[in-house]
Amino acid sequence: MDFVSMLFNEYRALVSLLLSLMVLVVVIMVWWDKVSFWWLNTWYAFPLIGKESRLAKDYETQVKIYDKDWLNTEVALCTDFAAHYEKVNKDEELFSKSQDYLGKVTENGRNNLHILGWILIAALVFVEAMGFSYVLSGFTIPGASEKLQQQGAVGIAFIISVLLVGLTHFTGHELHANSLIKKAKVWWKNAKNRDKATPELAPNTRINLDKTFEDDDEPQYKQVINRISTNAEVKPRYFITTITAIAILVIAVLATYVRGQVLEKMHIDEVNIQQNSGLYQEQDPYAEAPPAFLVEESKSADAKTDTDIWEREQKGGWGTFIFLAFLFILLQIFGILIGFKTGFAGKHSKDARKEIGNFKSEREFKTHYSRLKQQVARVAQKRLTNLQQRMNQKAETNCQDPKVLEVLEACGDRSFLTYMEDLGNAESRYDQSVRLREHQTLASHQAMKSNPVVATTNAVEVVEAPEAVEAMEARLKAELVAEANAKKAAETETPEQAEQRIRQELLAEIAQQKKPVETEEQMRDRLRKEMLGELSS
Repeated sequence: MDFVSMLFNEYRALVSLLLSLMVLVVVIMVWWDKVSFWWLNTWYAFPLIGKESRLAKDYETQVKIYDKDWLNTEVALCTDFAAHYEKVNKDEELFSKSQDYLGKVTENGRNNLHILGWILIAALVFVEAMGFSYVLSGFTIPGASEKLQQQGAVGIAFIISVLLVGLTHFTGHELHANSLIKKAKVWWKNAKNRDKATPELAPNTRINLDKTFEDDDEPQYKQVINRISTNAEVKPRYFITTITAIAILVIAVLATYVRGQVLEKMHIDEVNIQQNSGLYQEQDPYAEAPPAFLVEESKSADAKTDTDIWEREQKGGWGTFIFLAFLFILLQIFGILIGFKTGFAGKHSKDARKEIGNFKSEREFKTHYSRLKQQVARVAQKRLTNLQQRMNQKAETNCQDPKVLEVLEACGDRSFLTYMEDLGNAESRYDQSVRLREHQTLASHQAMKSNPVVATTNAVEVVEAPEAVEAMEARLKAELVAEANAKKAAETETPEQAEQRIRQELLAEIAQQKKPVETEEQMRDRLRKEMLGELSS
């Protein structure tokens, strides 16, 4: 503590500056979205060297975005503000998905550890570590001065506290994840006892925050397993817990041992001082020497007194050290419990809790983000309008190209919300195409189990051309009717006739097949390239 006081007294300005910078960094990190949006708006509005002034000079470069003629500078501005708009472009469906995800993984009542909690735990561990780090520094830096030993004690305490806070917190998270795995396995075993046909525990890796409703029909134990990370055997893991337990025991035992050695060293030093002082003690040459038996009795009484005092000091010291070790272990258990009660084991639970925040209902969630969307859109439109006015003013005096003037005159048809609407429509078309392909692939897999001929027909049709949702439904209905008719006909025809019919159908499909059957990943890659090509054209 003397070192800390000296540091504050002699380097008050430097310490104040460092603390202020740390507070500023924390504030920026907590409110980064607001700070970055404020800076973007300020940088665009900055006179002369601002981005709006620089973009206004380029009013001739045209690009085609979403089948509309835009200027490259307009697209650049809208793209910058679109990133902030997307962060607040949230509706009540996201709130419902987040609640559903947390509910299925049984973490709907949990939260992350607050920053104040982190500070409290770090302070407690640091104070506890300072108790034996000063003792350790005497052996770590032998022969060092008192000041250097104090500095070394602070460094050792900082290292120990950082390691222990991290280990105990991660241990709590591991134990929480293990509790979810145990809970799911108990539910699964109970279901298997009731029904021997219950499938094995295998997670569905497709489940995320956006697809949380896909496993509504699955049992609860499967919903939990789908949302947490497990090993192949779906068993609890205790790797971090084992490391933490070993670290806590080693530190507690070694710290107690070193404290005991220091206590004994202090006693030895004290005995040596007493003996040396006795050798050089001045005696009166004219004094009469005491009888020998009295000298022996006096030495025996002094030795017994010193032994009794040392025994009591030794017992008290070791009792104190054992109590401090117990307090140290108890403090680490407290840190593990905090880690067990806070944080999340679900893969996307942290994001879900962040989306829900302190909102109590979907309506409150939607109202809040609707207001934020309006603010971002209003600022972005203001910057876009100013940019378009500046480009019009420059073009009136410097541009003679009628096509450029025509595009500039139609700037009223190009707004920030129009850009975001076109962007949303393009993403919706892409998502719809992906879902359509996934549905067709799933239908092909299901048909493969019941009728290989129909499955081959589905695979060929998936490759040939994308279909609308209505056309797909009509086609599936027709296939189901044809399949039912085929089954009905198969009941009346002979085995030889059925074999001949299937051979003819396969030969006809092979003759009509124009492209090889694509896998699901190949379909996704091709669709993504097609959509990107349409957006860039």
